[in-house]
Amino acid sequence: MQNRPASSRAGLWQRLPVIGRLLIAFWAVLLAGGAAAFLFHQQKPVVLAKTTPPARPEAPPAQNASSIVSTPVPKEAVRSVSPSEVQQPAMPVAAPTVIPAKAVPPTLAAPSTAVTQQPLPSPAAASPAAVVRPPSPAVPADKTAIAIVLQGFGYSDALTYDVLSRIPAPVAVGISPYVSNIGDIIARAHASHREVYVTLPMQSAHPERVDEGPHALGYGNSAADDQRELEWCLSRATGAEGLTDASENGDDQPGGGYATSPDFAPIASFISSKGLLYLAGSAQDSRRTRGMTATAWIDGDTDAATLDSRLAALLPQDGKPTKILLMVGPVTPVMIDRLANWLKGPAAGRFVLVPPSSFVDSGIGNDQAANLLSSSPVAPL
Repeated sequence: MQNRPASSRAGLWQRLPVIGRLLIAFWAVLLAGGAAAFLFHQQKPVVLAKTTPPARPEAPPAQNASSIVSTPVPKEAVRSVSPSEVQQPAMPVAAPTVIPAKAVPPTLAAPSTAVTQQPLPSPAAASPAAVVRPPSPAVPADKTAIAIVLQGFGYSDALTYDVLSRIPAPVAVGISPYVSNIGDIIARAHASHREVYVTLPMQSAHPERVDEGPHALGYGNSAADDQRELEWCLSRATGAEGLTDASENGDDQPGGGYATSPDFAPIASFISSKGLLYLAGSAQDSRRTRGMTATAWIDGDTDAATLDSRLAALLPQDGKPTKILLMVGPVTPVMIDRLANWLKGPAAGRFVLVPPSSFVDSGIGNDQAANLLSSSPVAPL
């Protein structure tokens, strides 16, 4: 009897009927869901407020030197950063000082005096190849010394390769300043231990028949015009041993060519003052400067039989030793083939091949004058 009151003291939840329990559970779930929705709704502005600041500080890291130059920083981004961050972009402001430095080379290269203030080195120090070039071979008293210059070199890669691979190294090459890759051509010639002579374009004795190009010196030019064109040619001849008034067309200066006129004297003197040799196309050019003078011409644009006969007639028939400076041009496949055969044929026992600089003197009235042949063949224009 005493235990029954104790068991009747059940909790409030247990004393509630089933329908009461369901109502309480329903309202509890409803209140919990509403509270969760309310809290979720209240959290959205907080999340946005926290994610917004990281989006704005992203602008300062992007403010490097390149972005400042290409695209200005928006004012809003500048106002949003701290004072320490504002000073950080101020450092690349010094970058515009680099622009004048990059603009300096065109300013220095523009004046025509830029080339004259940097004289070309002397032939002995024109390039590293000049240092390693073999010395001129000794010429026995009973043999003729022959120097050869191939004019019109460098226009064709295939012919350039053939010359360098088939023609002996003492044979020099003549290059037009209009050749686009002249620096590479000069380097390749020097690598094969050859002397290089760059053609000086100038008005010929027959200007109506020979076009010397846009940088020609000659009649009708002012002194300033000639100086400008000469400087252009010197800039193209960097590393060469000298200049020449002859081209692959032949010697077009005798009989009224600009090189034979008194107006050319100061130009020739200026070339000599730069340490360059001057190779005259013929004795009629009246050379009075340090250099050499061609004694014979052979037209390379002809057939094999003609080339063979011209080469055979080159050596003196009486066997008396002499000095011959032969100019051959233009460079053609048949000319390379016939010249290569002649240089290693039976006639090779009568002469010694030397570089053109072996004949250098201070003027036509000196050492080489006695070796000039009045009947030397001249290549036709």
